[in-house]
Amino acid sequence: MKNIGRSIFASLRRFFSKLPGFSKMDTHSIYFLNGAQFTGVLNDNIFKLVIAYLLIEAQGQRSASAIMSTAGAIFVIPFLLFSPAAGVLADRFSKQRLLVGMKFAEMIIMLLAMVAFAFKSAWGCYSLLFLLSTHSAIFGPSKYAIISQLVPPDRVSRANGIITSFTYLGMILGTFLASFLTDLTNRNFVIVALCCFFIAATGFISTFGIRHTPAQGSQKKIHSFFIKEIWNTLVFCKGRTHLLLAITGSAYFLCIGAFTQLNIIPFAIESLHLSEVAGGYLFLSTAIGIAIGAYIAGKASKLRIELGLSCLAGIAISILLLLMAPFADDLFTVISLLIFLGVCGGLFIVPFDTFTQVFSPDEKRGQIIAASNFLSFTGVLIASFALFFYSEVLAISNAAGFTVMGVITLFLAFFMISRLSDYFLPYISRLFFKPFFRLRAENFALLEDNPDAILILQKASWTKALLLLSIAPKTHLLLPNGRRTRFPWFNWVFYSIHLVPSDETYKPLLEAAKEVVSDTANPCIFVDEAVVPESLESPSFLANLFKISPHTLLYVDVNYAGPGTTISFSKNPHS
Repeated sequence: MKNIGRSIFASLRRFFSKLPGFSKMDTHSIYFLNGAQFTGVLNDNIFKLVIAYLLIEAQGQRSASAIMSTAGAIFVIPFLLFSPAAGVLADRFSKQRLLVGMKFAEMIIMLLAMVAFAFKSAWGCYSLLFLLSTHSAIFGPSKYAIISQLVPPDRVSRANGIITSFTYLGMILGTFLASFLTDLTNRNFVIVALCCFFIAATGFISTFGIRHTPAQGSQKKIHSFFIKEIWNTLVFCKGRTHLLLAITGSAYFLCIGAFTQLNIIPFAIESLHLSEVAGGYLFLSTAIGIAIGAYIAGKASKLRIELGLSCLAGIAISILLLLMAPFADDLFTVISLLIFLGVCGGLFIVPFDTFTQVFSPDEKRGQIIAASNFLSFTGVLIASFALFFYSEVLAISNAAGFTVMGVITLFLAFFMISRLSDYFLPYISRLFFKPFFRLRAENFALLEDNPDAILILQKASWTKALLLLSIAPKTHLLLPNGRRTRFPWFNWVFYSIHLVPSDETYKPLLEAAKEVVSDTANPCIFVDEAVVPESLESPSFLANLFKISPHTLLYVDVNYAGPGTTISFSKNPHS
């Protein structure tokens, strides 16, 4: 089998070598990884629905709700139970070998499915669904964690965009194929299972095209008390800048997606007076939008991880959810809103997933992604509970349920903006300010040569500060605040903007700058007559104040004169 796989791999590699961009290192590995995960997503979605169709036919339509809820719970539970163990496995063993093993297991499951389908065994169907979900739970951490081992850091976002895009394309095609194959075979579910076997075999062959990756050498062991392991991993993530927030944001996206999927069918029946099947097709428009948005996010994040894009997308998602209720009786508008909701969802999720992969330590990346998966599928369960709570406890309409989720999402989006201000403000500046001001930098090499420099923005204003952020995105802004201590919560709310109470010597300002400066942040001190005494602008005062500083001082001047705007850096105060 190994020799056959290698032969097929050689043939496929010759084919892919003719595609544009194959000369890039390990591009072929991403192609084959995408093929392996795409076939897995196809089978997940086909298998779930085909089991439902088979059991409903065997037990009657009155059992449809019970069958769907049981199948949904069975499919989610393995992700909660085995994601931590999957992360440990991904860190201990070769991720490529794990992918090969899981795809082989998928083929065995589909062979067993033919037997279960032939006897129409409910116990067999549910057991195999549990095994297939377990396979996907173990496959997930290795699938995502291996990306950063296959491509350079500047291509991780693009690879993530492709993987996420094809994941949702797989959901779309799998949902369609479940019904299509059932009709085509005249409800011969054994033949449908055989088709699933061939899909699994295609994915298995694809894994041989992924470059072998060495084990990370982690000695971490699998513990039965996995909740504690998840908690310890999340505590570790909290100590790394924005990592926990990225994981939480990714989990919330799954919650919103699951709620939309669950709520759209009763919404279609109640508000649009459609059938449940038509309601299911409505969700396909959202899935298509997610695939488009994920691809766009991957293209937009070529050079850097754009968490600012996630913040903007979060605001857009909340607005689109809030618009569902006012236009609940207009089918065309609802479809349009769902498509744009999906696009914004793709833009929202890709930067968060990319950030998690890039900034997770190599030896813990698998465990961190597993913890992220655990939170994500907890979000799916929360979505189910939310739907029940809104409709059964609060007795509000399904359209109003979208409104409630829109309000929650809006608050979350503003929270993300405040905590990710070091990403959001530079992104807004590059998007809106930089093109309008036709910005150019002068002596920018000084900042590149002095990564731990303290910046002094002379005659400062918020416009100048935002323009500076567009070319120096890791800058934190320090605002002298005299003796005033108003708004003590301000420094917690905005991650990269600091109000610093200062005495006549302004030495607290220097101490604050020393605390901020690091490999990932440059403090920039506002020098503005409206905020601080005029004497602070005097070169002699500044020189004396920072004489004891071990850090390089760079003075920044923003000049609007001429055909464009110039931001210049100097080691001497500008006149």
